[in-house]
Amino acid sequence: MKTQASLLLSIILGILLIIFGLNKFLGFIAVQPPADAVAQGYLGSMFTSYLYILVGFAEIVGGILLIFHRTRLLGWLVLLPVLVNIILFHLAHDFVGNGIWIVPTLLFLAITLTEKERIGNLLKL
Repeated sequence: MKTQASLLLSIILGILLIIFGLNKFLGFIAVQPPADAVAQGYLGSMFTSYLYILVGFAEIVGGILLIFHRTRLLGWLVLLPVLVNIILFHLAHDFVGNGIWIVPTLLFLAITLTEKERIGNLLKL
């Protein structure tokens, strides 16, 4: 049951991140700017630098890796800094925002809990 739940959560989050990653390159989903001036400055500098492409690439690759059981932990590792940045950005500057950031956050936390043992073995030094 735990494996099936982890698989379902991983597929949902993987597809969601692949879509958002592709959106960074293709622009098929309109993104509203945040109300906070600091957040607008941060996103403005991100959109005009290499970082936007890097994050989009990490979301696509991490999402693909997350879908398959054999590469799920590698996908988790690739997506960890991306999701931590998303969470911290919204907590600090744009808490309400569009609210879509809560979905990948909850899915990532659920995957972390279902894969707790494997992640613990991976992080042991």
